[in-house]
Amino acid sequence: MTAVAGLFDVEIRPRAVRLEDLGEIVPISRAGGQGRVYRPQFVPASLGPGPVVVKLYRRAPPAGAERVLSDMVAWGRSLGPEQQAWLHSLTAWPLAVVHRDAGAAGIVMRDVTGRFAVPFVMPSGRRERVLLTLEHLLGADGYLELRGLGVRLDTTHRAQVAERVSGGLEFLHRHGIAASDIAPNNLLVAFGGASGPAICFIDCDSMCFRGRSALDSVQTGDWDVPPEFDEPAGTRAADAYKLGLMVLRLFARSHDARGLVPHLRYVPVELRDLLYRSLGENAVNRPAAGEWQRALRGLLAEGRLNDRCPGPAPAPRMAAAAPTPFVPPRPVPPRPAPAPIVRRPALVRSPVAARTVAAANSTAAAVWLRRTVIVLWIVAGSAVLLVLLSRLFAAAVPVPGSGGGSPTGTRGTPGYYQYYDPGQGGYPGGGGGRISQTGPQNGVQLVP
Repeated sequence: MTAVAGLFDVEIRPRAVRLEDLGEIVPISRAGGQGRVYRPQFVPASLGPGPVVVKLYRRAPPAGAERVLSDMVAWGRSLGPEQQAWLHSLTAWPLAVVHRDAGAAGIVMRDVTGRFAVPFVMPSGRRERVLLTLEHLLGADGYLELRGLGVRLDTTHRAQVAERVSGGLEFLHRHGIAASDIAPNNLLVAFGGASGPAICFIDCDSMCFRGRSALDSVQTGDWDVPPEFDEPAGTRAADAYKLGLMVLRLFARSHDARGLVPHLRYVPVELRDLLYRSLGENAVNRPAAGEWQRALRGLLAEGRLNDRCPGPAPAPRMAAAAPTPFVPPRPVPPRPAPAPIVRRPALVRSPVAARTVAAANSTAAAVWLRRTVIVLWIVAGSAVLLVLLSRLFAAAVPVPGSGGGSPTGTRGTPGYYQYYDPGQGGYPGGGGGRISQTGPQNGVQLVP
């Protein structure tokens, strides 16, 4: 009876809703590559209990997208109650196709904000509710603690997340669904549950449903299969490669690791062979998601993962300088107020007074000019008088041989001038010279 009622309920519930039936829609996310998520004002009763959100595409989807989306909705409703609960806990699976103008414009899906939104401490110090994604788990062990979540991302927590992702992927692969774009922002993570971490795949309308895709394939950069492998993205083999890449980056605490060798010491020994096969070019040899799940469960059951694989050492931080002790400033006695400066008003002279002052200045200048001229004339006359007196004095002084003086005689007696005639000897006292004198008679007398 229950199975028949469930089948009847699946048949009568519509696979599509009209956009105008949802009332006013409010955006709750930024615009992405394919569309934007909104919160509707009204929720049709046919969608069942619980809050929902609407994803509207930026452009019209490709031809045939409406058929693929309708089949995805119908398959989700065809599952049993337990399988449906498991599907909606692992994915944001489409509940209905949104129609606008007789064409597909988006999908309706469950609102997972209440399960995966956390109060995140931003670098500015402000708290905001954000969806916790795999992107937040690829850094250092203390990153979530730094953001105020109180979760230490040790090796055990990372292995638990990897086990949940591999389990969810195994469920999808078992039903012929390839996740296609496995990327950090397409996987939500939550901590704090009694059974361990929870995960959720979003953007399910981009998955490859039994070999068909509703939307064009869009792969996140640095999370795609290497181009040299030359294989399509929407396959279980491509999912196996990306699952191994996710496990490697979780244990290596890295956003861009691809090579296993540089990070091998951070990976438990039991997982290294799986990683080599997952990241290899041989797609057939890659381990299935269920094999990953079993290996990770065995590791978690043994324990001691944190001791065996502690992960890379955190980068050293610069020690903060010791705070300078506070020294209260000394009280400064108040200074006396400076005496007010009294400015005297500027004197304003009348035009008559100004002319009087100018005339007085001109008279004083004329007097000083006359005095200067007189002084110059006196100096010039004194110089001329000195020249005349020097010439008269020079004319009155006698010259030798002119009888005008007695340089060697006594007063009143004519003087004589002596001169030396070297003669034949050439030197005085050598026997060859004579001393001659000239007297007033100008004759030459020999001195015996």
